[in-house]
Amino acid sequence: MSAARQPAGIPSGGQFAATTHAEPGIVLGAGYGQVARFVTTRDLFEREVAAATGGAEQDHKHPERKAEAKRLLVNTRGERDGKVRHIHLDSSNSPDAKIGEHVQVVGPKDGRPIIVSISSGLPRLKVTSGTAIIRADSRWGNSVSVGPGAEAIIIADADSKVTTEVDPGGKATFVCASANNRFHAYPRGDAIVDLSHGTDTDRIRYVPHRYDFTGATS
Repeated sequence: MSAARQPAGIPSGGQFAATTHAEPGIVLGAGYGQVARFVTTRDLFEREVAAATGGAEQDHKHPERKAEAKRLLVNTRGERDGKVRHIHLDSSNSPDAKIGEHVQVVGPKDGRPIIVSISSGLPRLKVTSGTAIIRADSRWGNSVSVGPGAEAIIIADADSKVTTEVDPGGKATFVCASANNRFHAYPRGDAIVDLSHGTDTDRIRYVPHRYDFTGATS
């Protein structure tokens, strides 16, 4: 008895089974009429948000002043009705911080994340509690620190400079479609930094890396 043949052009598992290219940041569609395309930063951002929020509705905040933005970045109690706060920062409303200091970011105690999108400016943020999802799109540079017990998921384009300092007990995950990027991490002690060059077809952090830099930050 001969083995069943797989129809040409259809991968094992059916015509809608996903396949991925070996290069990071590329997804190949396996169904009829689908073509290869690059995974965008938006794809990865939406993937991370969906995974962390379970698809909960977002409450978008566009603060008019820096003081308002600073207040909104502390979201200890969380939004009502299960919503997730999403704050949009730019050069006009990003809170200022003195040299050596940071603007505090606090996620809800109930485990929901707080979302921050940075389009311009250079706010020096530090996630001090809870989980923050940060889209670091500023061409001026992006500075995100993480305190003990806190977590930051940072999504950025390959050409966006991102600097991250992680205190002992903190965790940062940098998500980018390309392995060639401008991400610089400075973990301390047992801090963990993972890299994810995932595709938009899965939630697996393949090839995660743990860094153990104990030297002083630069």
